[in-house]
Amino acid sequence: MFVGVDGCPEGWLAVVYSESGFETARVYASITDIWNAHRSAERICIDVPIGLRNDSNEPRACDTAARQKLSPHRHTSVFPTPIRPAAREPTYTAAKQVQEACTDGSLNRQTWGITPKIDEVDQFLLKTPRARDVFRECHPEVCLWAFTGEAMQFSKLGEPRRGYWERVDALRTVEPSVYDHLWEATRSGLDGASDDDLIDAFATALTAVGPRSQLQTLPADPTIDDEGLPMEIVYRSPSAPESDSSHG
Repeated sequence: MFVGVDGCPEGWLAVVYSESGFETARVYASITDIWNAHRSAERICIDVPIGLRNDSNEPRACDTAARQKLSPHRHTSVFPTPIRPAAREPTYTAAKQVQEACTDGSLNRQTWGITPKIDEVDQFLLKTPRARDVFRECHPEVCLWAFTGEAMQFSKLGEPRRGYWERVDALRTVEPSVYDHLWEATRSGLDGASDDDLIDAFATALTAVGPRSQLQTLPADPTIDDEGLPMEIVYRSPSAPESDSSHG
C-alpha cells in the first residue's frame, strides 16, 4: 500500500494506491487517523516539512534545492520553515516572538498558515518511532517537476484552469489512467478538500508508488535534525533504473 497526503481545511486528504492501482481517496481529521488506517503502508509521502531546526533561521538545504529546481515561476510555493519551538506556539503572535527571539529572522503569515500542520506531524513522528521510516516529506510542485523534467508553467491560483490541466497532464506521465482515478476519487465526495488538494495528494501518492530505485532526495545527502528526523524532500525520477520492481 502506498499513500500520498496533502493538507486541507478539514484535515488531511489521503490518496491510496496498491500494487494493482488506485484504491481510494479520503479526508482524515488527523495524522494519527491516517496512521491508524494505513500503518501497513510501505510508504506515506506527505506534503509538509518534517525535519525542523531548533534555533536557527538558516533555510533547510532541501528547501533551497527545491526553490532552485522550481525557479523562476514556482519557487515561491516552497515556504520558509519555522523552528520547532515556534511551531509549538498556539498563535501567530506568540510563534513570531519565539522565532525572533531564537533566530536572526522572523515568521511570516504565509508560513504560519501551515505551521499547525507542521507541528501536528512533527509531534506525531516524535511520539511514533515506527512511523518515521514510513512517512517521507514531499512537495507536490517538486513531484510534478520530477515527473515531467520541468517546473509547472501556470499558477494554480493566478491561472486556475490552465494550472489544473497542466498538472493533470503531468500526473499522466507516470499514471496514464489518472483521469479515471481522479473521477473515481471525486465521486466519493471528499468534503473539505479542493480540486487543488486532490491534485497535490495524487502527486504525492504517485511519488510514493514509485519503486525504491526511482526515489531520490533533495539534497542528495540530507542532513538530520536534532530530533533525528531527516530534512529532505523526496521525489520520483522516472528515468532512474527500475532495478527494484517490488515497490519496496
